[in-house]
Formats: sequence, C-alpha cells, structure tokens
Amino acid sequence: MNCPNASWNWSKKTKTLPRRITTFTTNWLAKLSLSTLTLLVLALMSCEAPKEIGLPPEVIADVKFVDTLTVRSSTVLLDSVRTSNAQRILVGAYNDPIFGKVKAQSFVEFTSTLNLNLNADGTTNTNVYAFDSVSISLSYNYYYGDTLKPFQMAVHRLTDTLLTGKMYYNNSTMPYSSTPLVNHTFYPTPRTSSLVTMRLPDAFGQEIFALNGKPEASTIAKFTQTIKGLTFVPAATNASVIGISPQSTGITLNLFYHNSADTIALVKTFFINKRFNHVEADRQGTALSKIQPLKPLAASETGGLNYIQDALGIVTKLEIPYLQELFKQKGVAINRAELLITPTWPEGTNSIYTLPIGLALAETDASNRLLRTKGDTELLVPVDATTFQSYILPQVVFYSTKTRNYNFILTTYLQALAVGFKKNPGLLLMPISGAQEVQSYANSLQPLSSYYPLMNNKLDRLTITPNKENIKLMLFYTTAQ
Repeated sequence: MNCPNASWNWSKKTKTLPRRITTFTTNWLAKLSLSTLTLLVLALMSCEAPKEIGLPPEVIADVKFVDTLTVRSSTVLLDSVRTSNAQRILVGAYNDPIFGKVKAQSFVEFTSTLNLNLNADGTTNTNVYAFDSVSISLSYNYYYGDTLKPFQMAVHRLTDTLLTGKMYYNNSTMPYSSTPLVNHTFYPTPRTSSLVTMRLPDAFGQEIFALNGKPEASTIAKFTQTIKGLTFVPAATNASVIGISPQSTGITLNLFYHNSADTIALVKTFFINKRFNHVEADRQGTALSKIQPLKPLAASETGGLNYIQDALGIVTKLEIPYLQELFKQKGVAINRAELLITPTWPEGTNSIYTLPIGLALAETDASNRLLRTKGDTELLVPVDATTFQSYILPQVVFYSTKTRNYNFILTTYLQALAVGFKKNPGLLLMPISGAQEVQSYANSLQPLSSYYPLMNNKLDRLTITPNKENIKLMLFYTTAQ
C-alpha cells in the first residue's frame, strides 16, 4: 500500500516545535468523515515495519509535514576498508584536484594444479611436452581518470603467500621482489578493446612448466606455495586507474606449450583466487589534508564541502540532532520519511571524475566505525518497509540524472528510532561499487552474508555543499491528540 506523499494539499496553519522544527498541520476532523478517517489512519499504520506505532484506530490523529529538521553533516575517514576478495582488481594512479594523488595496487594469487599428462577423464597420457612461452592477460571493465594519457605498470612476483581466512584492507600490503617481471605501457581504449596482454620472461614460464606432474603442483595449496602470486604496480605518472574482473574473463595466466611429436599450440590457463587491493592517497595541499581516521571534520574545516570517495573510505556522516524533540510529542508515528542528497554541481558533469552510481547508508556508533551484525554483515540501512532481521537487504539508491540527486526512503528506520528499537548516533553516507549487484540481491530477497566484496572497489567520488537544499529530510508523521 502506498504511503502519504508530497502531492497532498496542506493548510497554511503552522506551528514551531523546539529547536528549529517547523510543522504544517491539518485537522482532519473538519474535513473527513469518520469512516474515511479510520481508513486513512489504518493506511498510515500499514506503512511501518515496526507494527506498533502507538495509535489505536479510534484515536484522533493529526497528520503533519516537516522539511526543516536540521541534518548535521561531516566528513569521516574510516580507519580501513575491506578489500579481500574484491569483485574488481584496481591498478593505476592519478592526481585528483580535490581528493589528492591516488594510487591503487593489487595483489593476486593464481590457483591450479599442474599435470599435463593427466587427461580430463582421469586417464593419463605419455606425451612429452615442450615449453613455448608464458603471458598474462587483463581485460578491464572499469576505468577512472584520463585515459588519453599513457598507462604504465610493472608486474612483480610476491615473495610470500596470502593467508587463507585473513582479512585484507585497503592499507594492507605484501612483500614482493624489487625486480619486475615486466614493465608495460599502453593507452587505455575502453570503447574499442579492453584487453591487455603482456609476455612474461621465459625463465618464469619454465619454472612453472618444470612443476608438471611434480608433488609441488599436485594440490592448489602446494602450487600456490611454490609459485606465490603477483602484484601490479602502477607508475606514479599515470593519469587513470583501471579495474579488472577477478573472474575467468578478466585475468588469466597463460602457459603455452606443445606436444614434441607435433607443432600444435596448447595452453594451460591459470585463474586467480585470493586477492586484495591496496589503495592510498596523498592529500597534501587539498582541503582534506588534515583528515585523520575516525575524526569527523565539519565542512567549515574542509573548504565548505562534505566528501565521499569509494575504495579509500571517505564518507559523509549524517546526524539528526533534534529528532528526539519530535519524538517527545504524544504518540508520534512516522508515515513517510525521505532523505534527499544533492551533490555539488557542475562537478561530475561530463567529467573524468564521475559520481558514484549508487549510495547506501550504514549504521555507525560514537567512534564513527561502520557497524556490523554478529554474523559480520555490514549494518546497511535496509530497503524500506522491510523489518530488521539478522540478515540485511540493503537499500541502494541510484543517482537520478532527472532530479540530480539521491533519494532515500527512511520511513521504517526513523519509525524504529521513534519506538526505541534503534539508537540515533548517526549514519554514514557511502558509495556502493557494485550497486546493481547489491540491488539485484535485495530485489530477489537473497541476502548476502557480507557485502564488502561488492564495496570499495571503485574510485567514484562526490562532494556536497551542506545546506538545507542539498541535504534535506522530509517527514510526514502522525501524532495523537
């Protein structure tokens, strides 16, 4: 059933609640029959996930609207963001005029066994094989920055293995050889061909080939322990970052060989398993130069703006300091709540630095950390009209090119605050890299045990000029007379 919306005609009678809360009130008794009133009250009640809103059907109620509640905002740098098993491998660097110099370096491990004399049906062959070459192929499906400038990266071997079960973050790193296997320069062409292939040294390929049929390559764990992994290191002079899918279509290590009895080319393909992204920024000389982890900065300290940046954990904290004043009224029930976020313009229009396609709100505490459930799922504000369960169906809001904003529906969440089911320390406004994927899971009622692999793997960003037009909370609520 649809909840009340802004298309209703409200009277001009006004009154002011304590601490800058202006409400517009209509007394329905003068205009509606008793039966119509009862139906409307029941309809309003049906909008709320917390079923008890404190208004029995026989209670006379006023319906009110307010859009002047103060929403306090600040910029927060999370202490770290999870990048283990990210759904996008990031590599590159660029100089953002607002967010500083950004660098992304990825660490990956290839997984397989190696026995070329073992056939797919489990039988063996006695062929004698010869090594030809080895290469690595990358197919990027994301780019950020200026792709008209050359892109340089080096591929290095790791000197240690990634630990199974360990969580890696954007500030994590791994030791690797100082000598690169290969240096490669190309011009990104995302609209024509996104495939990059680099031939690696024959010595590296022969080392892998020599493991054929050996105990060191008999299991995935033994193969990984022997070969280790790779890291992709960008040049500091780059002007863009590319993103690569970890799936088989995104990155492969290709071992080419042939049967000594003929010249037919054969290939053994290795895919990646464990991986993480290391993403860092040098913010010297920017409005964010003073930002420290978990210490909010007001817009007055950051050039008059709030900031959000994916992969680096820059989020905007939102607080509604006078909401409790509203809840002190008798029998308050939230019927409709919308939060409108309008990013700064014209920044982001036809720009190489694009806006996030989707945003979410995450619950936080007084320390400004992102909260998680006991099952370690991120506490993202759920799709409206769903109840608060042990699982999360996140509300992902997409940017509207028509209205030029992001529009959250917070009816259920604010009603949960009104009845004391939720606390009110604030929310973190943050980007969702895999917005379409997360929304598809929510739409099909398929919650994930954790959403972080679909977060923090882009570099999209935005700024907000924090005023009542760009951060606006609109409430329709009912009170008992």
